[in-house]
Amino acid sequence: MSVISMARYSKKFSQLYDEVMYLPDTIFLKIRRKRLLKGLAGKILEVGVGTGTNFQHYSNNSEVVGIEPSPYMFAKAENRKNRLPFPNRFTLHNIGCGDSEMKDLIQPESLDAVVCTLVLCTIPEPEKALSSFMKWLKPGGRLVVLEHIRAHRLAGMKIQNLFNPVWEKLAEGCQLNRATDILLAESGFELVRENRFWLGMPFYEAELKKAGKDT
Repeated sequence: MSVISMARYSKKFSQLYDEVMYLPDTIFLKIRRKRLLKGLAGKILEVGVGTGTNFQHYSNNSEVVGIEPSPYMFAKAENRKNRLPFPNRFTLHNIGCGDSEMKDLIQPESLDAVVCTLVLCTIPEPEKALSSFMKWLKPGGRLVVLEHIRAHRLAGMKIQNLFNPVWEKLAEGCQLNRATDILLAESGFELVRENRFWLGMPFYEAELKKAGKDT
């Protein structure tokens, strides 16, 4: 696929994303997003804000720094932010969590929480991302995640492995078979709570924290 064709597809993908996700978000995921985010306060980094689906769920006590590498998703997120009652609580940046600009944007132990919803499946080096989150969070700071994960049964794994090459291209680099729950368990974060559920594929919802005094 040429660079121009990829850019056109990325633009179309962002245009259709909210429509494609409307039913699963409305029926299944919205309540989980709200549960994960409503208790967060202070300085929060949301990684991969997409079109800004999470914005409505943050409390009035939060200051959200959002990053999004797709310029098309970023534009939609900016529009959604500007329609919020208090848009000044959100600062958005068109970058990814592995970009060099993050060194100046987020200082070590400066965050009260990091939010990842349907994004760890697309990050090229998730282990490095989790290490960065650990560095950026204050002691006791929270990492909250809502992600689809690799199946635990062999039959499910084989199906995911079979479809992943096509899925990756259609879904802008999303890895259908990434074992994010295992990566999190090995990341050094302390588990606060977790929940596994099924939505056409296995999903994982969890709250974790960095060791130390709660913020």
